[in-house]
Amino acid sequence: MPVNNVTEEIRPDAVQVRNEPIQARSSDRIAALLDAAAAVVAEVGIERLTTALVADRAEASIGTVYRYFPDRIAVLTALGTRSVERFLRQFEADIVEKKPESWIDAVVVSIGSSVAMHRGEVGFTSIRLGDLVSSPETDVSRIKTYRIAQNLHDVLIENYGLPQDPAFLTRLEVAVTMIDALLVRAFMLGGAGDETIIDECEQVVRNYLARQNESDALPA
Repeated sequence: MPVNNVTEEIRPDAVQVRNEPIQARSSDRIAALLDAAAAVVAEVGIERLTTALVADRAEASIGTVYRYFPDRIAVLTALGTRSVERFLRQFEADIVEKKPESWIDAVVVSIGSSVAMHRGEVGFTSIRLGDLVSSPETDVSRIKTYRIAQNLHDVLIENYGLPQDPAFLTRLEVAVTMIDALLVRAFMLGGAGDETIIDECEQVVRNYLARQNESDALPA
């Protein structure tokens, strides 16, 4: 399934660094700063994250942080973008492995991909809560749930013969928003997540999409 090139679609508008990384050393430094930011967010939350805390956790000077990120919002924006990129890569791997039979099954696969990110990606649960903090712009294309829905939309059209329909994209974004909210709730207290809520999330999304499938007479 063609989920390749998805990261290129979200990079241009999100990672607002002062100096584009040209050398591998700069890229490694940015990765280390974002790793540090993710650890801080996981411990204290997005509201208490500061550039000073990032510098301290990364064992770097505050000047190093400011070399790449002008403020804490830029750090959160970059961290949020990286989380989306990694989620989409996880989804790509999962959909190739599981080969879902229907388009609804393909959307449900994304739930498992998100669960894996909540369990394995430091700070993922907190940064999902910070969507509006890290991306305060009003342009809908900059909202993470919209970006994810757009990529799901493209995959489903390509592989399941679904129509190029703005209403269908909106319904996918509703589904993605429900998934995001329910899984954040499932992992809010940490650990492996509340299995009951995770199971309910899958059922809620299946039921919602099945109703839309019937009303729109979409291919099964």
